[in-house]
This record gives sequence, structure tokens and C-alpha cells, in this order.
Amino acid sequence: MNKWLFASGILSLLLMLVHVFLGGPEIHNPVLGSTLNPRVIAVLSVVWHGITMVMLVNGVLLLAAAYRTQLVIGVVWVVIGQYGGFALLFIFYGLSHLGNLMAMPQWVAFTIIAGCVAMGMRRTGKQNAITGVAV
Repeated sequence: MNKWLFASGILSLLLMLVHVFLGGPEIHNPVLGSTLNPRVIAVLSVVWHGITMVMLVNGVLLLAAAYRTQLVIGVVWVVIGQYGGFALLFIFYGLSHLGNLMAMPQWVAFTIIAGCVAMGMRRTGKQNAITGVAV
């Protein structure tokens, strides 16, 4: 078992729960109760729940990759790309729109998970070099 990928999967699932149970009341519920155009509210809801699904699917895929080395390369690059992209978006919008990197600290969580995933990929590479198994 790859402990880094396992931990990354658990962190992704925990982040999803934070997103739903803490972010929902803070961000999504006010959008739902706003006077925005109903189409805009619907699109924002799809995006909100889409992000929830990304974190859920990534968490499950990372847990699977923790046990099945043949999944590692595909899973880690997708997760690093998504979570790295999310981190950059939070940094960009935090600085450019709110003037403060910590106004939206979600980038920290996404960066930590992406870093753990990278460590898991590194660990898999070392294991395969020792055993002579190609990923």
C-alpha cells in the first residue's frame, strides 16, 4: 500500500466534507437565497456540486491507486493537474480580486494534497525501481 496516496485520498474526501458542510452554508446557501437570475443560480449550483464530485472521485481514485500501482500514473497526474489548477485559481483570485492571499485559503489544502500525491508518485517510482516493476 502506498501510504502517501492513501493519505491523499483521505485528505481529498475530508476536504469534500469541509466543502459541503462548512463551505455550503458560507458560500452556496447565500447564492441560493440571493436575487441573482435563476439561471445564474442554477449554473453556480452545478459548478458547486461539480467541485464536490471532483473531490469525491479524486479521493476514491487515490484510495484505489494506493493499492493498485497500475493506476498510479494516470491518477496522480490528473489529481495534481486538477488540484494544482484549483490552487492557482484561488491564489490568483484571492490576490487580484480580494488583495489578500488568505482571503480564500483553500489553495493551501489543494497544494498540500497535490504535494502528498506527488510524494506518492515518487514513492511508487522508488518501489518499482527496487522490484524491477514497470508502472
